[in-house]
This record gives sequence, structure tokens and C-alpha cells, in this order.
Amino acid sequence: MRRMIGAAVGMLAMLTGFSSSVVADVPVPHQRGNQRFELEWKTPPTTYLNYKVASQAKVDPLEPLPAGAIDSEPSLSYAHFMGHEFDDTGTLHDIHAPFVMEDVLIQLGMQIPEKKKCTAGFNWDRKWKLPRLYDMPGLELVSVYTIDGSDRCGDADCVQISGFHDFILPDKEPADGAARWFGFHAETTAWFNVEQGRLQASDVVIHAARWRAKATKVAAARIDYHWSVRFEFSEDFDSTAGRYLNDKVVTAISKGAERVKLMQNGDSAWPYGSRARGGTALALLTLLTCDVPADDPAVIRGFEAMKGMEFEETYSVALSLMAYEARYITDVERRAYLSEGDDKFPDFKRELSDEDRKAMQSLVDWLVANQNQTKNPFWNYNIAPDTSRFDFSNTQYALLGLASALRCEIKIPTGVVGKLVEEVVTFQQPDGPKVKRVVGYKPPKGNSRKDDGRSTYAGKPTEARGWAYATKAKWDRYAETTDSYGSMTTAGLTCLLVGLDIVDQMDAAQLKEEFGSQQAYEKWKKAATESLEDGMCWLEYWFTITRNPNHGRTWYLYYMYGLERVMMLGQVRRLGVHDWYSEGASVLVTTQNSDGSWGTMPDTCFALLFLKKGTIPSRRPVTSEK
Repeated sequence: MRRMIGAAVGMLAMLTGFSSSVVADVPVPHQRGNQRFELEWKTPPTTYLNYKVASQAKVDPLEPLPAGAIDSEPSLSYAHFMGHEFDDTGTLHDIHAPFVMEDVLIQLGMQIPEKKKCTAGFNWDRKWKLPRLYDMPGLELVSVYTIDGSDRCGDADCVQISGFHDFILPDKEPADGAARWFGFHAETTAWFNVEQGRLQASDVVIHAARWRAKATKVAAARIDYHWSVRFEFSEDFDSTAGRYLNDKVVTAISKGAERVKLMQNGDSAWPYGSRARGGTALALLTLLTCDVPADDPAVIRGFEAMKGMEFEETYSVALSLMAYEARYITDVERRAYLSEGDDKFPDFKRELSDEDRKAMQSLVDWLVANQNQTKNPFWNYNIAPDTSRFDFSNTQYALLGLASALRCEIKIPTGVVGKLVEEVVTFQQPDGPKVKRVVGYKPPKGNSRKDDGRSTYAGKPTEARGWAYATKAKWDRYAETTDSYGSMTTAGLTCLLVGLDIVDQMDAAQLKEEFGSQQAYEKWKKAATESLEDGMCWLEYWFTITRNPNHGRTWYLYYMYGLERVMMLGQVRRLGVHDWYSEGASVLVTTQNSDGSWGTMPDTCFALLFLKKGTIPSRRPVTSEK
């Protein structure tokens, strides 16, 4: 009866052009006697949950599609999150927005009532305000849920929960041509595993349509969603299980490295689109970091192939420098800087061949010549004298490449770093949320959702301030939103960390040439260090390892490598209350494909570089972590 009422309301909504009514006032009959259940999410904050998309298909729309509408195909991948990313009713925290479609659909099925003890037939309402969805307009819904009763799902005893979800018309009609939803109706059937305290599975049927406004490369259009999707619990992973996690990481690295080898083409290169040098250099850096010997045939062929390749752009040149350096990093050195001891930086020599030294010098010369210089001190893909175009992604890689050259005793000229770091500081958000950073943390004794451990906070608040791609980042204090996002905040922090590290290695004469005076140097260092502290605060405040913070899943694994890079450069073992490495590794060992990859060759490399902790740390910690 309940399902028939909801379906009838949904049908009415669709047939009236998505002017959807809500179903909150529909009476719900009592069902299945007096079965009593105690529902509670039990997933600890440090446990990772993964839900696979067991099936997805198009279903017939409830009315004929209008001319020109795009009847979209479902292409969902999986839904996942750490236990700290949702509350006790199964609601994802707003700070992890923008949500992608997987988040929206599984979110509707994750809900349990605030009242823990309830009987079959119990029903409750809730409203959803989802103002920030990735690549979609914001959405408001009202849901009505009913506890249907006990049911089996696979081999688990569960409680079945039905949900009906309808679009709430906005108070103000959107402007003509603006992105907006015409309507949204979904029905969910969820199975909650009472013993494990988590969602076991969720079926979703959705009928929705939105208007996609015209963008630079995308035409305006009506997009329809008429889908049936089933999410099923796939795997959980306790990120505190150190030895078990370590074994999984070792296996994942071995499989991943073998997969990268198999991606080498007949010309001995690893092209990434048109970027033959860039893709090859990234693959070589990854293989060498993952302990593939420098005399491995695939590595030798890769370096030989790279000799005849053009210097395509900043990424390619910088990654080439990093790959050449990786050729000379010994196992003894890598173990030294990954150790937990105090003596982490014994002096290691890079005994380069004359041929490799000459190649690296040419690459350094190209980077120095292609720095923008006149209009700003950053890097573009290639030098563009008539434009000030730059981005922090290219710029961070240029600095990483120069740092590799410096460790190989190839000199870089003065004047490259000082002004650049000054400008990086000016592009940071001018302000942000004030946060007392966690400077000390003692984990709970047991892996429990109810025990948060013990935290020690800094005496004074810090402003969480990040970076955007190529513009000065903004912060809306009223809406508490920013256009900074994770992968670009790690890029800004990389620029600061590498810049500080390069300057730390200058002698008195070089410092004078770079800054003019000791006073100017001290002022520069103070500004850079304060900027660094606020940037680290941003990463702590928006922390996640299941998405690119504030950017959905776009460039997700690129962000993960960026996070590893910043944590290793700054020698940060714990970011706030988070063991960043264990949490991130738990996700990566779970999401690795059966063939050893994480999708494309670059994404596979980014995942492996995270797992292997492939970044060489700075010579000293530069964060305020205690």
C-alpha cells in the first residue's frame, strides 16, 4: 500500500512537468505487527566503507521525453567514505560537498531514524538541502521513510527501510537559461545490517530532469535521469590495522608496478595523450620509486626512448628531472628518509653519468628559460610572452624538478624562487574559517565510533586558507564556501615547501643575491611560514581521502599524490586527528582494479606514488606539528 501511494504521487509529479508535490503528508499504515529494532550506525571514524554498483540500467520514463532532451545513461562507479565523513543517522557532512551523483543516491538510502529503538511501521520525514553538487544544480528534497520490518539481504539479517523522495520547488524561479532541476523523484529500498551497524544494500529508482546551461565547450540541454541502481556493501577496511594494511600495501605496489610495465608501448614509451615524454617520465619515476631496479629492461628502454623526445611542456620537463634523479636514489637512502629515527638525512651522493648530467642540465635550462618572469614568476605549459597565463599545477612541478636537479648538484640560478614564493602567498585566500589546530592526538584504545581519542589544540586559532587553480582564491564568510580545493591547495603548499627548502640550502652570498639583505630574507621567510601554516590548516579543516576536497572526484588521485607530497615534504605523520597515510592507503588498496591499475596510467602512477611515500622530504620539518 505504502509503495503504491508513493508511486502514484511520483507519477503525478512527472506527468505535470516535474512540478512535484511532496509526499510528507501521505498517511502511512502500520505494518508487520510489533517487531522492534535497534538501529545504529557503528562504523568507527577510522574505518573505510566501499559500496559497489552491483547493477545500473535505464528504465522507461514516466512520460515521453520532450524533443532535444538527453536521456542519460547511468555510468556510476562506486560510493565510498570514511566513518568520520557521516553522522550517526548516516548523513554525509556538508564539509565534504560538492557531492557527486553516487553520493546523492546512496545518501537517500543510508538514513536511519534518530530514535534508535523503533517498531515495524514507524515512519519519519526529513528534508534535504544539497546546495553544492558537482557539475549539477543544487537540490532540495523531502523524504518519507518507513521501517518495513526484518528481511534477509544476501547472508545478512537486516531491517528493510523504504523511502520516497521528492523535489521541493525553489522559492524563486531560476533565471531563463540558468542551470536548474525540473524535478526529482526517487524511491529507495534499503537493507540495514543491525549486527554490523551499517547499510548492507540499497535499491534506487530515480526519475529526474535538469537543465544544463551553456558552458564553454558544452551546449545547453535538458538532461533526463531514468535509472535503476543497486548499491551493495563491498568491503570495509580498518585503517588502524597496521600489519594487515602493510601487507596489503606491499601486494598493491607489486601488482601496480607490474601493470605500469605492461602499459609500455611498442616504442618503449608510456604516452599520455600527445605527451610522450611526460607520460614516460611519470612511469619511470613511479617504477623506480616502487623499487624496480634501474637496470630493469623496461626502465632502460624507457630512458633510451626519452632521449629522442621533444621537451613538450613544463610537466614533461619537470617529471623528466624527477625521473633522472630517481635513477640514482639507493635503497639505503629511501629507507633512511622513511625511517622513524632522528637521523633521517645522512649525506647521499648522486653519482650521475656524464650523459645523464648533461641531459638534466638541458632540462634545467629549459625550465629557467620558460619561467614567465616578466608578468609573473610562475610557469605555464610553455612560455607565452604575450600572456600572463599560469597555474599552480605546472608551477609546483617546475619547482619539484628544480629541487631534483639541486640534489643532483646541478646548480639553479638565483632569482627563481624568492619572488615566486612571495607571489604564491598573495594568491592564497585572504581569510577563512578560524580553527584551533590539533597539535597533539592520542588515538582511542579501541576502534569505536563513540571514542574520539584525546586531542590537544593550539592556543591560538589559525585561518584555514587554500589556493585555487590560477586565480586568487576567495572565501565567502556568510555562505562559508571557498573556490580553493584540495589538489590546488597541495600545489600551493608544495610551492612553499620546495621554495623554503631550496632557500635553506643557499649560502650567505646566494641569500644576499636572492633577497638583497638579511632583513628582507627574514621578512620573506616569516610570510612564507605563516602562509604555510594556514595552508596546512586548510588541509586539516577540509580533510578527506575519498574525494578531492571541495572538488568532487575530479582529479582525485592527482590530489592523493599531492597530499602525500605535502605530508612527506613537511614530515607530517598525522594531520590533525587523521593518520593521513593509513586512511589513504586503506582506500587505495580497496579500490585497486583486479589488473593492478587504478584506471589510466597516470592515475595508477599517482596511486602508487602515494602508497610508496615516494616524495623526498625537506631537510627539516617546516610545519608547527608537535
